[in-house]
Amino acid sequence: MVEEKDLKQAIIDLKYPEIGGMVKAALEAGIPPLKILDSLKSGLDVVGELYHKREYFLSELYMAGETMQVAMSVLMPTLSKEAQPGGEGTVVIGSIQGDIHDFGKAIAKTFLTASGFKVHDLGVDVPPAKFVEEALKVNADIIGISALLSSTQPISGEVVKILEKRGIRDRFKVILGGTAVTEWAIKEYGLDAAVNDATEGVRIMKRWMEEKRGWE
Repeated sequence: MVEEKDLKQAIIDLKYPEIGGMVKAALEAGIPPLKILDSLKSGLDVVGELYHKREYFLSELYMAGETMQVAMSVLMPTLSKEAQPGGEGTVVIGSIQGDIHDFGKAIAKTFLTASGFKVHDLGVDVPPAKFVEEALKVNADIIGISALLSSTQPISGEVVKILEKRGIRDRFKVILGGTAVTEWAIKEYGLDAAVNDATEGVRIMKRWMEEKRGWE
């Protein structure tokens, strides 16, 4: 019989082939979907901690994200009947124009979804204006820009300029992520945060939403 602790450990141990069957067995055993989600998320949190301790590396982080996606694909049909996703906040995310990579973005998306965010993924090679249009359309809280290539990082500043030109800069937090990103980009491009670690980016976004709820 699959227990909650087994689901947590399966994420930590990167049991990609087994996780779908384990989630299905947990549902059949009567474990509430929200408890299953909490167990999976706690496992993902441990993976993030191991990554920060350098006990896990980028490959393990990516595999944990893939494992979590399989688990969520099994869980979501049942979970959606009990709770609406997105209670943590809404994020528009995409790889900036000129960048066709989605590795880091995929990891961030998985962690955000598991943390309760509603994520609108625009894909790759996204024009700056599209970030703003989508953020307004879905009433997002945060705009997440991925730029793996250092040459595409400056384009993130165009997103901020469009927000400022339209007089809506204060409506959205804007974060840039990528392996070559440094905090220097915050001042240079007018961003709210810049990280080279997807899990750290998710932590920042969670903190922003906690602060926002405290203001309301």
